[in-house]
Amino acid sequence: MHPSVPVVLTLLASSLLSSLPSRAATKPEIVVTATRFSESVDASLASVTVVTREEIERTQPRDMLQLLATVPGLDASRTGGPGSNISLFLRGTNSNHTLILVDGMRAGSASSGAFAWETLLPSQIERIEIVRGPRAALYGSDAIGGVIQIFTRQPESASVGIQIGSNHTRSASAGLAAGEAVRFRLFAEHS
Repeated sequence: MHPSVPVVLTLLASSLLSSLPSRAATKPEIVVTATRFSESVDASLASVTVVTREEIERTQPRDMLQLLATVPGLDASRTGGPGSNISLFLRGTNSNHTLILVDGMRAGSASSGAFAWETLLPSQIERIEIVRGPRAALYGSDAIGGVIQIFTRQPESASVGIQIGSNHTRSASAGLAAGEAVRFRLFAEHS
């Protein structure tokens, strides 16, 4: 055997080992409920996007339209200015073909099937799971385009917030929460 062959093999082996991901550098595991059971996002066979609280705080969206506008496969439109109706279209389906769950409960209008996105504030959300593709077998006929599951933040005792932005935009919010067995949260915001 040629004397340089062990050196080449050693270099090849060390480069292969260094290219493998280390356990210390792995990302924290994100748990999703795309199949109605908790599992890691990597183990889910469904096409899932998770919007975490950290992403919401990093992007600082003013409303749900700004928050969901960057999600792939999801188109959002508004019929007017801030506070007007928002429609979401998942993978090209109608806005009422996407099932919206808020803390596991179906949410939406009884007449149109659409969810009032303009009434939900990004500051109230812990995370959002967007599952694309037909989920009618698991969730029912409302889930033709997919499922958007919203998990709200746990109530705090009291909160106050003030925001000031460009073009004379201002926002003030206040919240109060209480209860052990039965919890409630009262939250108001004025922009």
